[in-house]
Amino acid sequence: MSFISKAVLKDIEEKDLKRILEWRNQEWIRRVMYHSEEISMEQHLSWFKNLQSSETAVTKLFYYDGIPYGVLNVNNIHSQHSRCEWGFYIGEQNTPKGMGTILGFTALHYIFNELNIRKLCAEVIGSNQKSRAFHEKMGFSGEGILRKHIIKDEKEEDVFLYGMFQYEWNEWSLRILRLIEGRYI
Repeated sequence: MSFISKAVLKDIEEKDLKRILEWRNQEWIRRVMYHSEEISMEQHLSWFKNLQSSETAVTKLFYYDGIPYGVLNVNNIHSQHSRCEWGFYIGEQNTPKGMGTILGFTALHYIFNELNIRKLCAEVIGSNQKSRAFHEKMGFSGEGILRKHIIKDEKEEDVFLYGMFQYEWNEWSLRILRLIEGRYI
């Protein structure tokens, strides 16, 4: 059985909120986010309420073989330009090898094939070498650097800009599929 049938993105329900908040508030996740302070349950519930009525954002919970592993955020969906931004994370540190790549493949398939987005954009904090390498592995092109764009932990940080078009994903997806099936499954 292919991994594709085991990898699923589901709408977030109220029963998922506690788990997502616990994941998001872990120090190792917070340190690679723009906003690294802990989020209160009140803030989290407000985010969820706004998400439910948003026409420009979608958040999904990522499951593999029935087990929740991570979160996909699609933001700033711009229908006129058919463009959006994404963010994602694996919530558990001890996940099976390759789960991030499987999440990425599943998310990119969803964004380009189900949401029918023309261009996907990403912003990655310069010190997050792992995410920068991930975007490049998945086929994103570097589109620039916002120099000293944010201040994290009293330190100026660059932000790297990445982009991918739907036609590029169509070309890269088979490569990533082979990578997953050859290395992780």
